[in-house]
Amino acid sequence: MSDSEAPRGLTGTVIRGVGLAGSGYAISQLINLGIYVALARLATPQDFGQLAAGAVLVSAGLYVSGSGLAAAVIQRPDRVEEAASTAVVATVVAGFIFGLGELAISPLIGRLFQSHEVTLVAAAASGWIVIRAFAIIPDAMLQRRFSFARRVIVDPLGIVVFGAVAIATTAAGMGVWGLVLGNYAQFTAMSVSSWLLVGWRPKLGLVSVAMWRELVRFGRHVMASGLISQASGAFNRAIIGRVLGTAVLGQFRYATRISQAPLGAMVNAGSYVLFPAFSRISSEPRRFQRGFLRAVRLTAVVSTPASFALLALATPLAVVVFGEQWRQAGVVASAMFAFTAARAFISVVRETFKASGRSELLTKLQTVSAVLTLGLLAAAVPLGATAVGASVSLSSFGVAAYATRAVSPITGIPIRAILGEIWPSVAASAMMAAALFGAEAVVAAGSHGTAAGVALLTAEGLLGIAVYLGALRVLAPAHVRELFEVIGHMRGRLSRRRPGGRRPESQRDAAAPIT
Repeated sequence: MSDSEAPRGLTGTVIRGVGLAGSGYAISQLINLGIYVALARLATPQDFGQLAAGAVLVSAGLYVSGSGLAAAVIQRPDRVEEAASTAVVATVVAGFIFGLGELAISPLIGRLFQSHEVTLVAAAASGWIVIRAFAIIPDAMLQRRFSFARRVIVDPLGIVVFGAVAIATTAAGMGVWGLVLGNYAQFTAMSVSSWLLVGWRPKLGLVSVAMWRELVRFGRHVMASGLISQASGAFNRAIIGRVLGTAVLGQFRYATRISQAPLGAMVNAGSYVLFPAFSRISSEPRRFQRGFLRAVRLTAVVSTPASFALLALATPLAVVVFGEQWRQAGVVASAMFAFTAARAFISVVRETFKASGRSELLTKLQTVSAVLTLGLLAAAVPLGATAVGASVSLSSFGVAAYATRAVSPITGIPIRAILGEIWPSVAASAMMAAALFGAEAVVAAGSHGTAAGVALLTAEGLLGIAVYLGALRVLAPAHVRELFEVIGHMRGRLSRRRPGGRRPESQRDAAAPIT
């Protein structure tokens, strides 16, 4: 079977992939949590704010330098060797161009934030773009093959290396420069390990301008949407840092980290698998519809309670885990609670657009997101950081509504059917949030020491899960059954092995040749 065909048992492959990617992400986040707990006590909000200000355009360079070509390689049905070889050269060249551009404008970034230190950080961060550009296509090849080495090996390794370097250097008093060096170490480790794991090398003789043009025709919309997204994020950080100061920007970045933790689980464990899977079945309408609705349903079941839990518990969580100086980050994360569930759903829609060959819709979706986000942010920023967090929730909800309307004609599924998969999770999550608010009013987890606070937050979390599953069982018992069936299927596939500890041939991933 060529890798452009939909494999039999694709559902099992996707479930197994979600399990592996989710496990890798969970491991990464546990390590990451420990690292940032330490860094929260070694570095100040000002240090993190200076890092965010200096790297305000780096994310755009990292994304735009190769995201569109990576998506084109994953989606491409033929001549994959030629496409991947061409894309490697193009992304590396683009990485150097964007890196030099970041270096050239670093004085302007420093002037925007009125800080010479930010100028130096921006100049130093330009090298991140170059290093990361080398790994873009190897990562795409791993994703195309349904290989999850990126999630279970590369990402955790990068986080460990970052933590080792950043903790050592900030403990030595290097402040923001310890964080800069930690990022250099992380990107280098991830790029090297991606190439070692992919088991493939580009053939320069296959590189051609004609193939590059073919890739760009598909990838330009992915790149454009990414550019709009990154530009919007950069403007957000610039406005917050300029109006409210870099210390508040540091608090906002930690709030974003708190709210994105459950979102990352959705995207890493779901979207990473959905794009190649949907690409294989996009020519089979009924199968595509069933796959989309199931993805929406399961995403809502998991992401919505995570969102509503932040509404009640983000503030005590920030205080207990990171310390009292990060209380404001918890308040902001609570205000932006809707971000997690809304953006998880939007990520499923994005993968659907790409897999169906309608990548031009990504640009429209991201334009709506940018306009709505910036408009609400501009109105909220004079009111302070908490209002900014609330504006993020409102904009996320608005973009999710637009995404629902846009994806309906692509899949042929009525809007009411899509909403029918979501509302039970929302209602059950609202009941759970009410219970958590009541519990927190009694125990006040944030007012206790670290050990007691963690124990109380854990107990509240278990209470929330029980209330949520109980309410969901009443509102939509089939959703609960499906969730546990998927968990059971996932555990079975992860534990299943042939004699000798080897997986069946159909389940091997990283070693498959390109066809």
